[in-house]
Amino acid sequence: MFNIPSRRTVLRLLAVSGLGGLAGCSDANASGKPAHTVSVYLGDRDAVRNVTVTVEEGDGTGVFERSYSLSDDNEAHEDATFPESTDPRDVVVTVDGKQFERPWPAFDDPDTRCSEGNWEGIEVWIEGGPDESPTVRLTGNCQHVTLE
Repeated sequence: MFNIPSRRTVLRLLAVSGLGGLAGCSDANASGKPAHTVSVYLGDRDAVRNVTVTVEEGDGTGVFERSYSLSDDNEAHEDATFPESTDPRDVVVTVDGKQFERPWPAFDDPDTRCSEGNWEGIEVWIEGGPDESPTVRLTGNCQHVTLE
């Protein structure tokens, strides 16, 4: 027997192959206004976590905020958007009342710069088992996503 890949694995493979921007095309992408994305993932599906993600510009102005209840039944929320015209600098993630602050990833060198037609986004990974203190891992990504 072979193992059927998880939804998350399939989506990651699509994104890596450059097809991720085509997944889920709908009227939500009809605006054509470029967007940054925020995707949140629960690393250990046995854990239940209450998470709030806030993205701020350099002057502290909030440009994105969303709360999530993550569990085995709802282990991810992908591609929430905010305008690409903003200048995100800091990401504040609160997990079960514990706050983590991370800088928005740098996309300024050739290895991390988004190719034309794709915009900066982040993946927020909430790690730690149900009996462990949570940790946060933040990575950058590039996608062609427009405002919802």
